[in-house]
Amino acid sequence: MSINITPSRSKILYNWFLPTRLLRERLNVSSIPINRQQEQLLESIDPGDLVEIINSRFDVNPTSRINAVFGNPDFLPFSFLELGVRRGAAVCRIVRNFSEPFRQEIVNVVSEFEQELKNNNQDILTRQEIEEIFSMSEKEQGFADDFFPNLAEASPSNVLQDPERFSKLLPIPIGTGFLVGNSYLLTNHHVLPERKICHEIIAEFGYDQDGLGRKIPPIAYKLDTNPETGFFETNENLDYTLVKLQDKPVDPDFSILGRAGDRFGWITLDENPTRIAPPVDETKIQNLQSDGFEIRIPQGKSMEGEPVNIIQHPKGKRKQVILSSNRVTEIYKQFIQYQADADFSSSGSPVFNQQWQLVALHHAAVAENDTNTMFEITAEEGVRTCEIVKDLKAKMEQYNAEADLGPEQKSNPQSQKIQTFITNFVDTVEKKAESNPTYQAAAS
Repeated sequence: MSINITPSRSKILYNWFLPTRLLRERLNVSSIPINRQQEQLLESIDPGDLVEIINSRFDVNPTSRINAVFGNPDFLPFSFLELGVRRGAAVCRIVRNFSEPFRQEIVNVVSEFEQELKNNNQDILTRQEIEEIFSMSEKEQGFADDFFPNLAEASPSNVLQDPERFSKLLPIPIGTGFLVGNSYLLTNHHVLPERKICHEIIAEFGYDQDGLGRKIPPIAYKLDTNPETGFFETNENLDYTLVKLQDKPVDPDFSILGRAGDRFGWITLDENPTRIAPPVDETKIQNLQSDGFEIRIPQGKSMEGEPVNIIQHPKGKRKQVILSSNRVTEIYKQFIQYQADADFSSSGSPVFNQQWQLVALHHAAVAENDTNTMFEITAEEGVRTCEIVKDLKAKMEQYNAEADLGPEQKSNPQSQKIQTFITNFVDTVEKKAESNPTYQAAAS
């Protein structure tokens, strides 16, 4: 797992016609770009909830955890690294074996894009850009040379027209995901938007490299598409999809490994909304106090936005982790924004606080237009995982309300599947998942 220590940031401008970003967005294999103006649509966090976060994070034990208050030393126990490695094992690269109908859709999108570039007096797509769009650097050495004819004589869309040639691209990386139970996988809705494509999806665990840069063969799992045993819940507004994996890897030689969580562990979803704090200065503190809120921060102190750690597969590459100089900049009711590095295929990555507790599901870059052709990435954004738990609970009630339950039925099958997942693997305000016998048996 590679480590990226992010430097201090200056303003970064990107060409609005940047092919690798725009084309992957149109192919639905990229992060969602959010215009800064859309922030007006984000619901502000309730002041009382913000105060609860501030007080809770200020009380974090500084002898064992990093403290959020500015000016305190940022020493971390050595076990921080060990725990991070354990969390990272549950993170996977998501790839898709696109069907023949979608191959034609890709060809059409690429053709339209080529025409737009010509209409705007832009150069046509280059071989380098096509290589990046389809993450060819992750294929075997020499793949790109064998794949391409002379692009001076054939446009990219013509190259992709050949079904046999296109099949060599498969599978194509489309995002990141992570285990939240022994067989349950969480990613973005825009990565996995509908049940009907589940049979094309593969989760690759251990897609990594060792300290010498040698590539480690991944362990691949397909999704469980069986109507009886499978699981599929999604929410476009919160941009999450929760699915279930098959019980054994794709390769029968690895069948002894069993379920993915038995080998790689999982990251517990938590309903607690106070796991990470935004920046809070003296003025904000005084305003909250004047509104009658009690804030347990000594006078003259302020709170920086807490650091975030993100484990991801940017551009479909081997596993990467972002540490240092990455901080929360704002917390909304359902989302958090932070300064951090991410790229296409980072969608669906887990966002942690400095104690490696899961706080968000990464899903978007926040952009601001500077001209008609340039934009600035001003922040990254994640869905608060406490809101995902809330939504799953709401879905249970909705399914039961919509179902015609008999006198002896307490819930319908869809609701029961969610209840089973929450009971076994989710920390809620009512109980900790670790206290459940099923959780203990699966984790042992």
